[in-house]
Amino acid sequence: MPQKSTVSQFFAGLSSYLRVPGFLFKHGLWPYQLLPAVISLILTIALLFVFYISTAGFASWVDALIVIPMAWLDVTVTWTLTALVFLLLVGGFIFIHKHLILILLAPFLGKIAEETLRAVQGKDFTDSGLTIRESLTRSTFINLRYLGREILTNLLFLACGLIPVIGSLLSASGMFLTQSRFLGYGLMDFPLENKGFSAEQSDKFAHQRNGLSMGIGAGYILLMGIPFVGWMFAPTFGTVAGTLRMMEEVDAREEM
Repeated sequence: MPQKSTVSQFFAGLSSYLRVPGFLFKHGLWPYQLLPAVISLILTIALLFVFYISTAGFASWVDALIVIPMAWLDVTVTWTLTALVFLLLVGGFIFIHKHLILILLAPFLGKIAEETLRAVQGKDFTDSGLTIRESLTRSTFINLRYLGREILTNLLFLACGLIPVIGSLLSASGMFLTQSRFLGYGLMDFPLENKGFSAEQSDKFAHQRNGLSMGIGAGYILLMGIPFVGWMFAPTFGTVAGTLRMMEEVDAREEM
């Protein structure tokens, strides 16, 4: 079977999210979404609050450190620095948040992947047999490894941003696709884990399908841009979308 192009794989991964709502209704899987969705929302709001407090604390520190005789200029400088730091913290929050959520919600997302597989495979479904501790350990190992790779790759794209205009576009698009790619790897691992893939085998299998991983990860990030609703359902929808795509990929490989 000829390998699809990266672009077609990307849109195949992204379009998987369109199948999720109907699939959940058809197989009665919405109840499995609710608890991790609420936990995801609480964690996201808590992290945003911590980042907000950090920004406010920095603003107070800068205000006490920098004393400018002219009141209006002093206020302008303080608020400008505060805004810049806030944007930096938000960027860092988005960067860290997605992997942190996948680690903390690993037992729930693993269960959602299993129920998705059970709904499609029926009697042929086999439980992974992993305990909560084993699921957390595997998810932590995989996502921390991907986070390290993501940081190194994004540093290169940040350097590209120093080039006017073209460099900035390359930097922004490159960082988005890089984050999508490694996030997609994490989402794709849940069904591969159930299929008996080791962490190394899962990494290799996902790496051979970079376009799919970018599409699945991009859908997650775009969902996170929707306040509250996206914060709740991006992890669970991403898991179902990734599971549906990986089932097709594994089945296609077994038929070859």
